[in-house]
Amino acid sequence: MKKFIVLLGGAVLFLSACSNAESELNDFYDAFTGSLTEEKGLSELNEQYNELEGSKASMQEELNNADIKEINSISEELQTNTAERLELLEEERGLIADSDGAFEEAREAAEDISNEEYKKEADSLVTAMNARFDAHKTMTDTYTEALQAEDELFEYLGNEDIAQDEVDEHLNKIAEYSEPINEASERFASETEKINQLKGEIEQILENN
Repeated sequence: MKKFIVLLGGAVLFLSACSNAESELNDFYDAFTGSLTEEKGLSELNEQYNELEGSKASMQEELNNADIKEINSISEELQTNTAERLELLEEERGLIADSDGAFEEAREAAEDISNEEYKKEADSLVTAMNARFDAHKTMTDTYTEALQAEDELFEYLGNEDIAQDEVDEHLNKIAEYSEPINEASERFASETEKINQLKGEIEQILENN
């Protein structure tokens, strides 16, 4: 009878350990999803940014058949458009910075996970989130530099005398940012996709236990 009680007690301890491990993973998951709520304004910012990009494209089309006075006028509008896009980028940086700060709780929670399998999942997500934060910084920094180069061109178009060679020089400088922007954007998208996959795996673990 005594042996049976010892075995039963062992089983209870095992079940308690499982419950504790799931609780640790759940705490991590809650902290992780909490950090994502800081990014809820990203979609709206992207919509506003795309609208401004559309307006910029329309104004650039108008430049093709404009006289010098019209070019000067459009130049002012393009500079305003660029300033608004730069402002949106700063807002986006702020949201991601808040998310990064909130994610610190998840980083700490990951360290407390005792189950080896669960900790591996959590650590993978932490690594992916850190990479995503880095990718976003690279992306927004590159976008900012490109917009500053655009602004230099738009400011130049406000002059009374405009030389095509000077315009081409500005355009070539802007074009240099095309590939870095694409690479940074793809990296950010890739890390985001990886996070969604890991998020799903952790949700599956919590649902099945």
